[in-house]
Amino acid sequence: MVVEPAEFSAREAALQATIVRLEDRILELEEAMGLCVLPPLEWGLTVQQARLFGALLERELLTKDAAMAALYRDRGDDEPEMKIVDVFVCHIRRKLKPFGIEIGTRWGVGYFMTPANKAEARRQIEASRGAAA
Repeated sequence: MVVEPAEFSAREAALQATIVRLEDRILELEEAMGLCVLPPLEWGLTVQQARLFGALLERELLTKDAAMAALYRDRGDDEPEMKIVDVFVCHIRRKLKPFGIEIGTRWGVGYFMTPANKAEARRQIEASRGAAA
C-alpha cells in the first residue's frame, strides 16, 4: 500500500492534533492531582519535593502508594523502595517548619495536613505569586 503525500499530511496533522489533546489532558490531570503546585522559592523545595507537596496539598490523606505515583510513575523506569517517601517527607518537613507548615503521619497509611496547615500553605503560595508579579 502506497501512501500519497496528501494522505500522509492529513494523517500527520491528525496525529499531531491527538498529541496536543493528550498533552492538554495530562496537564489537566496533573493539576487536579496537585502535581503542578509552584511553591515559594523561600521554601527551597526541589522539583520532586514540590510534586509530592502538591499531591499532599490536594488530598485529605496521601497514601505512600499515591506518593510513589506522584514521584515516579510518569517516568516508566524502575521505582525505588517505598521508604524513599519517608525520606522525601522528612526533607519537606524540615524545609517547611520555619514557615509554620506541618505534615502529619497516619502510621502505616500515609501523610496528611490539617485544614489550617493547608490554608496557610495556600496563603503563602498565593502571596509568593503576588510578589513575583
